[in-house]
Amino acid sequence: MLDKKSLAFLKALVACPAPSGFEQDGQRLMARHLKAAGVESAFDVHGNLHAVLNEGAPTKVMLEAHCDEIGFLVSYIDERGLLYLIANGGVTPQTVAGERVVIQGRNGPVNGVFGVRPPHLMSAAERDNVAPKEVSDVPVDIGACSKEEAEALVALGAPAVVDAGWRPLAGSRVSCRGLDNRIGAFIVTEVMRRLAEEPLAPLNVALHLVGSVQEELGLIGGQTTSYLVNPDIGICLDVGFATDVNPSDRRKMGDVRLGGGPIVGTGPLYNPRLRQMLLDSAKLEDIPVQPQVRARAAGNNAYSMRLQRGGAAVALVSIPLRYMHSPVEVVDLEDVERIIRLLCAFIGSLPANPDLTPAL
Repeated sequence: MLDKKSLAFLKALVACPAPSGFEQDGQRLMARHLKAAGVESAFDVHGNLHAVLNEGAPTKVMLEAHCDEIGFLVSYIDERGLLYLIANGGVTPQTVAGERVVIQGRNGPVNGVFGVRPPHLMSAAERDNVAPKEVSDVPVDIGACSKEEAEALVALGAPAVVDAGWRPLAGSRVSCRGLDNRIGAFIVTEVMRRLAEEPLAPLNVALHLVGSVQEELGLIGGQTTSYLVNPDIGICLDVGFATDVNPSDRRKMGDVRLGGGPIVGTGPLYNPRLRQMLLDSAKLEDIPVQPQVRARAAGNNAYSMRLQRGGAAVALVSIPLRYMHSPVEVVDLEDVERIIRLLCAFIGSLPANPDLTPAL
């Protein structure tokens, strides 16, 4: 399991609101965690965080995780002081009614609620349609009594997230908003920290950590950083669909369970030799893995790394996640620790010039 220091870092990281385009508070925590291990990092003009170990080695490995979460933007304030929001990323509108929200205000966080009408005042037909069709159908009440009072607290365009924090569940499982993909950002930071502080052997490759931005808006940061780094090998860390709660989902996404170990992507996008090397490392470390098959490019930054410049050999390693894009995402911390161990072992074992091209 994660040690106390790592767990405290993870809790602090998920506590930082970081909707797409506003990721930097969480990334600054990542940068401080890396600096404590002697690893310097920097932002680029888009806000992507970048750090390098063993720079100058002949093979560049890009270990990437996106740092943004889904959220909202304030789009309108009415004369009563009620706010109306639009989705910033893939929000499911039906999940927001009755939720609390925290908004980045002019002078600090502003609390609000997605208000809902009492059932006593609804007709039978209205009660059957409580769940909103659009986020903008539900007013957000911050307690303001007028448009002027609300505007003094919150500006148009201000970002917001659902205020659903860390909750320990049974065993090693936890729930929180934003685990997609703050848990991936945590993992890549921990991998680089361990390889910097506790290497089993000197690295043969240059390891580039990238905490990318705006993945939820179209893989934006993944594309720009892939062009900048120009990796030979790209490993994307993202969340993957657990199908243990709804077995019917297995027909689309396979049999993937919380606590079952890392998901290793399978399909035409992923380099077969690189994938086999990951599986070999998992076997040596006695780490169970779960395949998840994708026939086309998935919505993650493995696709970005595959297509930039001359392209990279890519792999997707995912954290099994329940209830994706909801305020109550759930992961198993045993899976998180296993992924960190797997990636440390795999990257530490890479030769200086691995051959990942098809055999003739």
